[in-house]
Amino acid sequence: MESRVTTFREFHHEVFKIDNRDEIYRGVRCCDYRLIPKLGRIDQFARGALESSERQMLKLFQNQALPYLNTVPDNLWEWLALAQHHGLPTRLLDWTRNPLVAAWYAVERSHDGDSMLYCYENRNIVDIGRHRNPFKIKEVVKFIPRHLTNRITVQTGLFTCHPRPRDEFSPASMRKIIIAKEFRRELKNILWKYGVHRFSLFPDLDGLCRHIQWLRTITH
Repeated sequence: MESRVTTFREFHHEVFKIDNRDEIYRGVRCCDYRLIPKLGRIDQFARGALESSERQMLKLFQNQALPYLNTVPDNLWEWLALAQHHGLPTRLLDWTRNPLVAAWYAVERSHDGDSMLYCYENRNIVDIGRHRNPFKIKEVVKFIPRHLTNRITVQTGLFTCHPRPRDEFSPASMRKIIIAKEFRRELKNILWKYGVHRFSLFPDLDGLCRHIQWLRTITH
C-alpha cells in the first residue's frame, strides 16, 4: 500500500490510518532506496564469505571498542546492534517506533526528489534467551535492544535482523508513505517545532553544533 502526502495533516492521517502499536518506521531520502542491510550492499565480499566477513568485523569491533563504551553489551545481539548503530556493516536494519523520527531521517538532507517512510508491522520479536546467536536465525525478526546508547534511547530505536542480508526486504504488508519533494523542507521545519531535530536525536556536542549551524544558515 502506497500513499503520497503534501501536508502535515495528510501525513498525520496516513500514520494513523492503521492504528497499530506494533508498526515500526524507517525514513529514507530517496524513494528508490531498497531495504537491504548495509552488509548486503557491499559487493567486495564474496557470496560464500559474507557471514565470515561479518563475524570477523564484529570480532574486531568487540576487541577495540571497550575503552569507548559506557555500557558493555551482554550478548552477540547487543554487540551487533551497537556495531550497526555506529556504522559497521551488519545484517541489521535500523527502525524506530516514532514516525516523526523516521520522517526526520527522510527529510534531514537536501534532495531534489520525493522521500519515503517504510511502515512495517510484525509482532515477531526475537527471544534472545532462546535464540542466542543472531547468525543462526531463519526468518526476519525484530530485536529491541537495551538502552546501550543515548541515541538508540531517544530515537526509540530497534532493529530487524535478516538471515539473507543480500535479499531485498519487501513483505506484502509493507506500507509506504511518500513525502512529496515540495513538502520536504516544510516538514523538516514542522518537525523542529515539535522538538524533532539533529540535537534531540543526537544528544552530544556534534549534534548540538550541527543543529546550531542549521538554525543560523539558510539551508534545507
